[in-house]
Amino acid sequence: MWFEILPVFGIITAAMAAPHGIAYILNYLVVGNCFRRSMVEVEQRMQYLRDKRLSGDPYKVKGLENLPEDCENGNGGGNSDECYEMPSVDDCNE
Repeated sequence: MWFEILPVFGIITAAMAAPHGIAYILNYLVVGNCFRRSMVEVEQRMQYLRDKRLSGDPYKVKGLENLPEDCENGNGGGNSDECYEMPSVDDCNE
């Protein structure tokens, strides 16, 4: 009958869903979040550092409305991207 396939379907579904559930739990235990950001490329690492600098938490992405309008002291002391000296590529490869 058709219902004989249900146990096999359940096993296959559980086997395919297990890695995602395990990664979710391991990221929570190791990183403190249930997800992680990919930092393979230098550009992705720079975005991670930018989000960490702007919001204090790299997993909370802030929009443009949260950027300050201008620098605090006019010569590079503020938090906006124009006022921030970008770290070198060597700093991101650590």
